[in-house]
Amino acid sequence: MNRARVAGSVLLALLLGACQANVVTRLEPSGGGTLTVEIGLTPDEVSQLRSLASDPAASPCAGMHLQGGDDGDLPAFEEELRGQEIWCVSTQAFDDGSQLETLYRQLDGITIHELVEREGIFVYDISIESQAPQGIPLVPTITWALELPGRIGDHNADRSNGPRLEWTLQPEESRRLTASSDLYGLSLPGGLGPVPQWLLIGGGAALCLGFSGLLLLAGVIVFLRRGRRKTDGTG
Repeated sequence: MNRARVAGSVLLALLLGACQANVVTRLEPSGGGTLTVEIGLTPDEVSQLRSLASDPAASPCAGMHLQGGDDGDLPAFEEELRGQEIWCVSTQAFDDGSQLETLYRQLDGITIHELVEREGIFVYDISIESQAPQGIPLVPTITWALELPGRIGDHNADRSNGPRLEWTLQPEESRRLTASSDLYGLSLPGGLGPVPQWLLIGGGAALCLGFSGLLLLAGVIVFLRRGRRKTDGTG
C-alpha cells in the first residue's frame, strides 16, 4: 500500500488522515498463506465519504481498489463491521514464497531482500518506503503485521504477540523489516541452535528403519524357534 496509486474512495480516505491501515501477511508451514490489506473507517469518516460519493447508499468499500505494478490489481475490498467501525478488507492467497513476492511487488515501495527457507529456518527481510500518493503527507500510520509458523527467532518488530509481529510505519518513513522463524521448533542440546531439516528427516528415517529391523529380527527368532521345535519333535 506504500506509494501505491490509490484509486476511488481509498484516496479520499487517505486524505482524511485519520483512517487506519493494516497490511497482514499470514504464513503457513507449507509455505503458502494470505496477504490482507485492511482500511478502517470511523462513522464520521464513512459519513464524509458518502457525502462525496455519487451513490451515498453504496458501501464505502465498493469503489476501493489498490493499483500496483504491471502484475494487476489486488482483489476488491469487502466490508466488515467491527464495533462502530467499517473495515474494508482485501485478501489474496498465495501458494509459496514466489507468489508472495509477486503480491508484494503489486504494492509500490517494497524492496524484497529475502523470503526464503533454509534448513527449516524461514527468513523474512524486506524494506518499505512509506510515502503518501504524490507526496501528500496526510497519510495515516500503517500497521504491518506478519504471522509466522513455528518458533519466532530474531526480529526487529515494534511489538510481538505469540506468532504475530507488528511494525508501525509512520508517514514518510523508510524501514527495513526483518524476522526469522524455526519452522520445526526444536533445538539441539547445549545451545547449539535449531535442528536442521536434514537431521529431522534422517533421524525419522533411521527410527523407521530401526523399528523395521527390530520386527525383522523378532520374526527370524520366532522362525528359528519354530524350526527347532519341529526338529526336536521328529527326533
